[in-house]
Amino acid sequence: MNILITGITGFVGSHMADYLLLNTDADIYAMRRWRSDDRNIKHLYGNSRVTFIESDLMDRGSIASIISEAEPDYVFHFAAQSYPMSSFITPIYTLNINVVGTTNLLEELRIARDRGICDPIIISVSSSEVYGNPRLDEIPIKETNPIRAANPYSISKVAHDLLSQMYHQAYGLKIIITRMFSHEGARRGRMFAISNFAYQIVQHEKEFRSKYTTMNNKKVTLVHWPPPVHSLKIKVGNLNSVRTYSHIDDAVRAYWICAIDGEVGNVYNIGGDYTCTVGDVLDNLLHKSVLPFESFFTEIDPGRIRLTDITLQIPDCAKFKHLTGWKPKKSLDDITTDLLNYWREML
Repeated sequence: MNILITGITGFVGSHMADYLLLNTDADIYAMRRWRSDDRNIKHLYGNSRVTFIESDLMDRGSIASIISEAEPDYVFHFAAQSYPMSSFITPIYTLNINVVGTTNLLEELRIARDRGICDPIIISVSSSEVYGNPRLDEIPIKETNPIRAANPYSISKVAHDLLSQMYHQAYGLKIIITRMFSHEGARRGRMFAISNFAYQIVQHEKEFRSKYTTMNNKKVTLVHWPPPVHSLKIKVGNLNSVRTYSHIDDAVRAYWICAIDGEVGNVYNIGGDYTCTVGDVLDNLLHKSVLPFESFFTEIDPGRIRLTDITLQIPDCAKFKHLTGWKPKKSLDDITTDLLNYWREML
């Protein structure tokens, strides 16, 4: 069994590779750009079951080459410009990668199918952001909810989503579309809110550790302990946004279950069971710091406020759960613990 992963260097793609190596006997063909940061995949170097091939969604020749070499049975399409805030700054880049790049991939998979090279199951990774801000009477969000894109990123994922539907309907590609809701864990980039909170907390922890020294084999305190109340700043955006969180381990397990048990041509919401505000997650993180909770205070950073924001995301995942039996195994506590420990290792 051969599996092609686009976006292997990213948060989800790297975890997907880990899951497949542990739970299947598949060989993985990893599509990566030469300029991509490889911190998430260094542990995969030297693994005989992983083949890295330089390729780019904007270069159809390189896409055709990796498909011909991999002859995949499954394709997981994670590659994207996935940060909504950045999409306001670089809308054209976002649209190119997420729309034109996805079209390039689907075109080359169509050509490969027509030439008898391969006819894989394709997991086309859309996003819960396509729903935008639902009305209160539309909660929880079903797959039939209206699409109301609210930023360039979500607009690009609407196009990605609709293109995937069209390539199944018009050309018969074996595409399954997922609309994953908030998923977090180790390796999440620090430009994303929850990971950034963990990053800031660990920065304060590290700064405090550096203010100790050793003289004559004895630890000498250079600062007073505990730190003063409200002395450690955490920069935040909108803490009132409501999200439903799942752990990255549950998310990649869902992707695999979707690939083997999902129905071709269908769209599936996938998400966790725990709904709360972004502020609630920050409180959870702060209570787990080695520094006292009372020492922290928050400050709104205007640069972290989206020009248009999606503030209410509560999914109805009954369709996927009833078909596959999938349900989350990990909690918000697992997410926040893993994020803090990740940044403690990285910083």
